[in-house]
Amino acid sequence: MSRIHIVVFDRTPGWTIMKEDIYVSLFHSFAALGHVVTMDCRRLEPRALNILIGLQYLSRAEVAELAASSYDYAVFDVEFIDDGMVNYKPETAWLFGPEGRPFFDRCRFFLSYFADSVRMMSDLGVFSRQMTPGYTPVLETGSRLNDRDKDIDVFFFGNVDGHRRPLLAQIGKACRLVVNTPADITPLFLRNARADRSRIILSLGRASPFHHIGPMRLIAMAHLRAFVLSEPAELHQPELAGLCSYWAHDQDPVEVIRFWLDAADLRQTRAEAAYKRMRDIDPLAPLVAVLDGAAGAGRRRIANART
Repeated sequence: MSRIHIVVFDRTPGWTIMKEDIYVSLFHSFAALGHVVTMDCRRLEPRALNILIGLQYLSRAEVAELAASSYDYAVFDVEFIDDGMVNYKPETAWLFGPEGRPFFDRCRFFLSYFADSVRMMSDLGVFSRQMTPGYTPVLETGSRLNDRDKDIDVFFFGNVDGHRRPLLAQIGKACRLVVNTPADITPLFLRNARADRSRIILSLGRASPFHHIGPMRLIAMAHLRAFVLSEPAELHQPELAGLCSYWAHDQDPVEVIRFWLDAADLRQTRAEAAYKRMRDIDPLAPLVAVLDGAAGAGRRRIANART
């Protein structure tokens, strides 16, 4: 039995509404494999494999210290890594150049929700795998309200940027819309309680160059058997099939929302199907693959040191 320590490098406490279920899911997935799992913010364990989350929040000093340390570490990142940047932020490009090379040379593996990110990290020589989060019993918190008892038509949680703001304003004029941003500092269970009161959970894209959909919103809401309606996806993500419904590029989202608000039985059918789809996802196989790969690399290093 090995020790896994999850280290969160992130903004606190503003990440709670968006990422708490990501960290909880990863924690329970490693525990389901029989490992002893701990978690903390910005504190590493010397006698554990440290899983670092929040690559863009590591400082230059922290990256250099980790590269020169004896800590055993890997990276799991939930942001989109492509074009040599995290989330297309130029200020993160240094990580993937010569300055970050020693850090990635010592990185045991890399995990991501996104195939593009896995390809980029593999090109850097880091053993990488894609994973999609799956069923985590502790996330199944919904009270299953009847549709007639729900007092929110549409619920959106997340950052509100220049792409999302006008669309949310348009939707808010047509129905009872509730928006929670990270500034609201909403814990997972309160966010889920609001989702349970909602007929539609809204999933929106972001301003260009972003073109992906994060899977955890869909997975988390599937745990609640909530109906998720999403903006059309720009990036091909087959792993998300069956987890939500989409409106088409040529459709008026307000009209689509009105249709779904009047289709309670169909919403329930789609939500139950998403729950079943989520239960069929295996998040453990990629974790076994990277842990086995890391163990093999460790054995090779020991053998090389003895020769």
